[in-house]
Amino acid sequence: MAEINLTLKKQPEFPLEADLISPDILAGKTQTEIKDLDLYLGNKTVKLGDYFEIKGKSGETKDLKIVIDGDLSNVKRIGEKMSAGEIVINGDVGMHVGNRMTGGKITVNGNTDDWAGAMLEGGELLINGNAGNYVGAAYRGFWKGMKDGVIKVSGKIGNEAMLWARNSKGANKWPTLYCGGAGAFLGIHNHGGTIVVDGDVDRCAGADQAWGTIVIKGSVSRKLPSYKKVGEVSEVELPNGEKIKGKFIEYSGDHSVKKETNGRLYIAA
Repeated sequence: MAEINLTLKKQPEFPLEADLISPDILAGKTQTEIKDLDLYLGNKTVKLGDYFEIKGKSGETKDLKIVIDGDLSNVKRIGEKMSAGEIVINGDVGMHVGNRMTGGKITVNGNTDDWAGAMLEGGELLINGNAGNYVGAAYRGFWKGMKDGVIKVSGKIGNEAMLWARNSKGANKWPTLYCGGAGAFLGIHNHGGTIVVDGDVDRCAGADQAWGTIVIKGSVSRKLPSYKKVGEVSEVELPNGEKIKGKFIEYSGDHSVKKETNGRLYIAA
């Protein structure tokens, strides 16, 4: 696999729009061509080489790995719309990392800001730290959020993750989120997304859920009264075939959306 190494040389004064840092864009380019790529910094354009030291050699998109080192907490949109290849970020990263991905893999060895994996359509986003609000969510004004792919967050995520997630049984697309803990309104407006939480969740998980599966291995600070208890189970089978073992109380809901709902919420007994 061809590999390009980028190292942040200096912190940008404003959030740096780095959507061009993607295997789809850097594939087949020389170091000189990569250095000359335009990035947006506020209301002006800058060169990628102004902010990053570049080493390595490019290759085809599917065989290209991009390794980025440094504190990228003020660098946004890395891996936006990428379709193949791999990105490894060694450090914290700013907003919109991996948004609208359709394929490939991004690994963040640090924390991410808001909108990580927003409207993901495929691929895999691994975050070995915490993530901000709106993980895998739909952007404002959109009715369809995460449609496929997997997001795994080792730590805790913020509020309104997986907003408007939507699956497709016919196309075998099962958007799935795994995390260590979550904020409020997890899986709000869920239309088929799968969420598994290892720890605790803040209030109102599954608000306005029409269908989908939410499994919480810890507790929820306040469960919505529009969820009805179905019974107790010792195993939950996810749509992707994975089986989660443990004692859970199964609830159906959100019944404020429709009287008969296919939405399920499982909370550790």
